[in-house]
Amino acid sequence: MTPAGEHLAEVQAARSRDAFERAVRGIRSLEKSGRPVSFSAVAKEAGVGRAFLYNSVELRQEIEKLRTATGTTASGVPAAERASIESLKTRLRASQEENQRLRIEAAELKEELALAHGEVRQLKSKRAPRPAIQLGSD
Repeated sequence: MTPAGEHLAEVQAARSRDAFERAVRGIRSLEKSGRPVSFSAVAKEAGVGRAFLYNSVELRQEIEKLRTATGTTASGVPAAERASIESLKTRLRASQEENQRLRIEAAELKEELALAHGEVRQLKSKRAPRPAIQLGSD
């Protein structure tokens, strides 16, 4: 092979490696964000052609595996981020208990406020009236 041909082959190999790495990053990005993984989505995310993805055995297998896996729901939330029913029940119980505690605290504070208002009224009624100030004729 001529030096120019060798250089061209090196450039082509570097471009191919770069496209492969972008495709892998695109797949991971789609996975992480919970978006569906498909050939079109990966091609768009990575800026590569779908033919490149189909022609790469490794990328094609990964995309097909993720495309058919149950790791992504219709809601687009990855399985690792979905809460289990049991954890949701636990969180609901904790929220209900916190709500009950806050209701009790609010009732106690309302009672204290009512007592404070009563004390203010008593103090105002015990206070001697101020003498009227007369203005004017001396």
